[in-house]
Amino acid sequence: MTQIKTYNMKFRSHYPPLSYKGIHSGQWYVICSSDGDGWVKVDRRYSWTELEKNWDRITYSKQNKPTKTKRKEWKVKGSKGNVYKIVNDKGFWSCSCPAYGFGRGRDCKHIKQIKYEKTNT
Repeated sequence: MTQIKTYNMKFRSHYPPLSYKGIHSGQWYVICSSDGDGWVKVDRRYSWTELEKNWDRITYSKQNKPTKTKRKEWKVKGSKGNVYKIVNDKGFWSCSCPAYGFGRGRDCKHIKQIKYEKTNT
């Protein structure tokens, strides 16, 4: 927790901050997203108008677009002997292994292996 602040201040947060009073302590807080200021102790309730005025929005910068490459395919032997097909289709990677499917689009160890080999050769 931070020290009590009594002046108008900026609240860094991805999402709109909100005012909250502790049930047992009676202490007022302004709650921001966890990657912003978090829970900030304040000396009073802040109205939505004040919070909106003092909200310092955290925004993400534009993500880099995937590198445009031709479709490339690799075959990789898995740890139990199964052969999986890894595809890089214009910067979008996929693998035929179950872990890739369960990971909902996150890179599996087979994709990481191919990427590692590409960068270190």
